[in-house]
Amino acid sequence: IHLSNKLSATVELARGASKMLPDIPIRVIDTHNAAMAQGFVVLEAARVAAAGGSLWEVVAKAEEMIPKVHLRAVLDTLKYLRRTGRIGRAEALAGSLLQIKPILHVGRDGVVEALEKPRTKRKAVRRMLEMMEEIVGSEPVHVAVMHADAPEEAERLREEVASRFNCVELFVTEFTPVMGVHTGPGLVGLAFYSDRELAAVPTSARSPTWKPRPAFGVI
Repeated sequence: IHLSNKLSATVELARGASKMLPDIPIRVIDTHNAAMAQGFVVLEAARVAAAGGSLWEVVAKAEEMIPKVHLRAVLDTLKYLRRTGRIGRAEALAGSLLQIKPILHVGRDGVVEALEKPRTKRKAVRRMLEMMEEIVGSEPVHVAVMHADAPEEAERLREEVASRFNCVELFVTEFTPVMGVHTGPGLVGLAFYSDRELAAVPTSARSPTWKPRPAFGVI
């Protein structure tokens, strides 16, 4: 269960490797997301597997989760996006001078985009929470607070989320160096989904589009 193929080649590498083992039922899943938005897909699939679910049922759960999970993140600096070629020098300079703190998300096509560009980090975090509220309202919600070398900010954000939302799950995770090299330190973000959204997921998105081969008594 991989991060978006628009962000990494690991999906295609895994698909290539699976073809080397034709007798083993392997399903490579692109979550079209990253960080804990990807992580929630993995967690729910793992829970089905731990409960004794078949490979088909595990895949079905993963594919059901993909359109439900949301990611929002606030950058503290544009310097690292410039260093990795995501934005130009002029844009980075202007953003720094104006204290622009973009709110990023991963679209359904798996591409990272800036939803809004508030000025000051406080305004950006406040707006990020408003975005989450617009999506989940008062429904029970699963939330992961994410950060890149910003544990104190993450804890404050966790407390705000806990007091403001009806959380079924709430925990804090830290960006890995592979992600942090693009975002830089100071990022804070939210990955979340509500159980209510399952009703809005099309039937075609809930069922796997493949028929796995039985093997080793897994299915």
